[in-house]
Amino acid sequence: MKKTYSIMGMIAVAIGSVSCDKYLDEVSSKTLIQAQNVRTVQELDILMTGAYSGIAREVAFGGNALVIGETFGDLVAVNNVNYRNSPSRSSRVYTWTHREEDYGYQAEFLQWSTFGLNNANNVLEILQSNQVQTPGEADPRKDINLQKGRIEGDARFVRALCIFEQTRLIGYPWGHTPDNSHPGPVGNYKSVSEFGDLAYPRLSVKAAYDSVLNDLRIAERLLPENYNPAQHLPDMQPRANKYAALALMARVYWQQDNVDSCLAVCNRLLGQGNANRFPLVPGNQMLAQLFQRTGILPSTNSANRDEVIFELVNVVGRNSRTTNGAPLRTHYTLQSVYTAAQLANVNNLTSGPNLRMSQRFKTLADFDRQRDLRYRTLLDTTQATTAATAWNSPNRLWFSKKWGSLGTANLGPVQGVNSNIVLFRSAEFLLMRAEMNQRKGNTALALADLNAVRTRAGLAALTSAPANLLEEIRTEFVRETFSEGNRIHNIKRLKQPLNPGDRPASPSGVDCALGNCNEVPWNSRLLVFLVPQTMIDRNPLLVQND
Repeated sequence: MKKTYSIMGMIAVAIGSVSCDKYLDEVSSKTLIQAQNVRTVQELDILMTGAYSGIAREVAFGGNALVIGETFGDLVAVNNVNYRNSPSRSSRVYTWTHREEDYGYQAEFLQWSTFGLNNANNVLEILQSNQVQTPGEADPRKDINLQKGRIEGDARFVRALCIFEQTRLIGYPWGHTPDNSHPGPVGNYKSVSEFGDLAYPRLSVKAAYDSVLNDLRIAERLLPENYNPAQHLPDMQPRANKYAALALMARVYWQQDNVDSCLAVCNRLLGQGNANRFPLVPGNQMLAQLFQRTGILPSTNSANRDEVIFELVNVVGRNSRTTNGAPLRTHYTLQSVYTAAQLANVNNLTSGPNLRMSQRFKTLADFDRQRDLRYRTLLDTTQATTAATAWNSPNRLWFSKKWGSLGTANLGPVQGVNSNIVLFRSAEFLLMRAEMNQRKGNTALALADLNAVRTRAGLAALTSAPANLLEEIRTEFVRETFSEGNRIHNIKRLKQPLNPGDRPASPSGVDCALGNCNEVPWNSRLLVFLVPQTMIDRNPLLVQND
């Protein structure tokens, strides 16, 4: 195995979880390129295809990152008791016992996020070396002078995404120390091609955020607004554009709770006033047009935009692999109707998805169950002992349909199989902007954005701002983004204690024993992953979280 193969990441070897041969077999692009031999735009795009295929995997941004954000939080509860009684990697997150394991959820995510990061670093280093020269190239799509900016922006976007999510997963949150000097991600800003390259320290959280924002500012400037087949090779279509960079930048400022900067970026992303650059899809089409998308669509990275700003597109053989056994499906999708005997004691179910929406979610969301289309179309609330069961009873099982609905023999996008994974959509950023405007005293603007989301969901617009408008916006955020991976990060952003949710209802409170079934501080060690010990063994400069 040649150490100069740049499309492979040393992180697989560092974690020690898979053999080198198996790792190479799993490289989705199936093409290995030595960095020093890259000479064409097409080969640079192959490296970026490898980067996207890595981060889109079901154990990375196409699954684990989304599940972690919810299982740490309070909006989901254990549905399948086997999930608790035979602890898996993700159930240990829910029970806060994840710190007892070495190779688990965090290691899988680190493996593949670092794979994408390593490819992005390779591309940036190749561009910096100017080794790709295309004199006399008549096709503008293959002319490095015309494509260099696009490719650099794409690589910086992927690097920023990987470093940001590693920081939120591995580092204590922003604000944990006064100067944010506490350790952050484990990713590096140099490509890794041999074991000696693994000796590097963790960036501080502040340095990580600064670097992410720097990459995104450059990416915003360099990336095109959309894919143009006359100017770009087809590889670029399912990838990021400048608005994806802006969306990620808004999330970074949101995580820092930087009101002014988050507001400014949301305005650049969405456009000023009432004209949303990414118009919301009709409320009764949210399931089909947002969460059951598959493959490249007319609106994918196109000037013909809809609500989706950036998604992990299911490109067969390359990108997201939300297959039958993938985390999102197994966690959320009810595959068969429960029997009456099973529903007689729902707290002892041994079949069905791992998670259901919690009692706390029902209370926090406080849906208008007659009119709210999110309640009516994005939640399966049909499983109950009898029709008379109270809506807020534990016997009324609620399941998210966002990642797949009731299974059939012929699995497809409706059941969450081989679906695109939407990471950024404009409804989230409308609510983000609404909160920031309200905190700035721009009540009319905040109300307008809140009403845009409310009316799309079938609710009446608020004709005047209630006294608790800020809380209304935050409640709407819960209703709109449930099971999309945001929950724990929002709690940390607001520096609010984490309510144990439904964990105390588990037998003898086993699901929250480590936290004594009390509220958990926003910067608790229970809400932070450890660095896998095998990584520390390989990299003597890494430090462990306490």
